[in-house]
Amino acid sequence: MHISIKTGYAVRALSELALNASEKPISISEICRKQNLPNKYIEQLFRNLKRDGLIKSVHGSKGGYFLNRELSKISLKDIMKAVDDDLSHNFCYGSNEHLDYCKGFPCGFYELWDEIKDHLEKYFDSIKLEQIISKL
Repeated sequence: MHISIKTGYAVRALSELALNASEKPISISEICRKQNLPNKYIEQLFRNLKRDGLIKSVHGSKGGYFLNRELSKISLKDIMKAVDDDLSHNFCYGSNEHLDYCKGFPCGFYELWDEIKDHLEKYFDSIKLEQIISKL
């Protein structure tokens, strides 16, 4: 199992928003400074997080970001989905070079990978941002 850099960075950035939740929004540059994250990369991720309703923005010189949901309502699966981390990837859907050695479709291995994916999705959905920040 591999958690992508996109997901790792998004979790760190959202954790910073959660830990510093206040009446004033937090800028991307402040989040990046505190979490040692690349500014341009986080800007891209925040577009996706905003599109999926996990965060909201305030424009202007004192603008920045807030969480748009309660901590207990943001799951790791939500974050992964928002930053386009493909939870549905199955080895059988890999590049064509993998298919050269395929046993046929569907096979028992496909079903195994699919079952594992379902269990992982349920597990990632059970992990909430609230739990993540409680470990920091």
